[in-house]
Amino acid sequence: MDLAITNTLAFTMADERLGVLEDATVAVDGGEIAFVGPSSEFDGDADRTIDGSGRVTMPGLVNCHAHTDLTLLRGGAQDVPEIEWMNRSLGPLSDAMIAEDRVAGARLGVLEALRSGVTTVGEYATNVGELVENAHEPLGVRVVAAETINAVGDDASDLGPDEPYPLEEERGRNALERNEALFDAYADHERVSCLYGPQALDMVPSALLVEIRDRAAKRDRGIHMHVAQGERERRQIEARYGAGETTVGVLEELGLVSERLLAAHLHGATADERERLAAAGVRMVANPSSIAAIDGVTPPIVEYREHDGIAGVGTDQAPGPGGHDFLRELRTTALLAKTERRDPTAFPAWAALRVATIEGARALGVDDRVGSLEAGKRADLVVFDLDHPSTAPTVSRPLHTAVPNLVYGANAGVVDSVIVEGDVVLDGGDVVTADEDAILEAANDRAAAVFDRAADAWRRADSRLVERVETGWL
Repeated sequence: MDLAITNTLAFTMADERLGVLEDATVAVDGGEIAFVGPSSEFDGDADRTIDGSGRVTMPGLVNCHAHTDLTLLRGGAQDVPEIEWMNRSLGPLSDAMIAEDRVAGARLGVLEALRSGVTTVGEYATNVGELVENAHEPLGVRVVAAETINAVGDDASDLGPDEPYPLEEERGRNALERNEALFDAYADHERVSCLYGPQALDMVPSALLVEIRDRAAKRDRGIHMHVAQGERERRQIEARYGAGETTVGVLEELGLVSERLLAAHLHGATADERERLAAAGVRMVANPSSIAAIDGVTPPIVEYREHDGIAGVGTDQAPGPGGHDFLRELRTTALLAKTERRDPTAFPAWAALRVATIEGARALGVDDRVGSLEAGKRADLVVFDLDHPSTAPTVSRPLHTAVPNLVYGANAGVVDSVIVEGDVVLDGGDVVTADEDAILEAANDRAAAVFDRAADAWRRADSRLVERVETGWL
């Protein structure tokens, strides 16, 4: 037996609730969970024992949708109208990034996620294989990677919001072949799995989307796609497909609406469209901090779950909402859901913890391996020390206050240990798989250079942030 966490309060997620076990032991051997149950019933001899007294042990958290490479641009694109965000705020900065910048950003983003208890990241990026090789694998996290398939030409930046983007078939096809190479490279990898990543309906030719649909069906693969993500996309779809056309309607006509699709966002869809998607088995990932910052909207995760849809949560990108601290994201998800519904019972703490673990794993299609503490599953665990100013005090009678305290109070400081595939990657609050100081130094140096290179183009783009700089606010 490699490892045993003893005398812990365990939230196993192995039933339709939280699977609460008091005074439990969770044991790991050969990268798998070997035992979950009362400590009194455990008679194994582990090479290492972690005393779980005063701690909560759970499945590792699952961040279903992230662009971690953009972490390098943190603070560069927020507090602007939604119609400006992509092309006039983020675009000039991201266009100035080179491959090494994106790796530095990803290493910082994955580090932040890991420190908040994340063991699985749904990564979405161009040349995502470079990020997996240089960020996710070295830091030791599990990743479900999607290669961004985008056919938008270089001359799209000056277009108005109602002018359809020029799409270049060859560019999109080259990205699809990179995606196929990613599947081949990680076909038998324990910690890396892959999805197709067509970026959005307005950014990929319909014929190429149909080809991706057919390849996914033939090869039994999933598709991760941004769907109905706001006013900019709505106007692009009408410009390309005709007045009154919607993203969901066109995707239905193209045959992409099925259980293979993981749809990020959906706040731009109608309630009826979301109900149809859920009924078709489409999985959703909500990104509340990001969409609040970009669109001023609360994603419809509560409604989607009411339709019995499978839903997870993601941190999306750092330039708008700030980062990849998943505990902070859970709190934001719960509180925004309550205010959007004007209902303090909406998205309660226990629902948040399930969405962060087993339901997030279902959204990414990896729930056969992770997401719950069950013998035979891969050993992806997080141990929280709740004797911390943000979560103390916690009691177990007459209720387990650890549940709401984790969701509404916790920050990354409560994360004591993170275990992925049986390997301890964060131990006693210290990351053991990377030099944190070196990651921070590289990110700071490269960010300064990127912002400097982008400065003239950023000013010419003339987002509202330019005015704020000129008037002394930024």
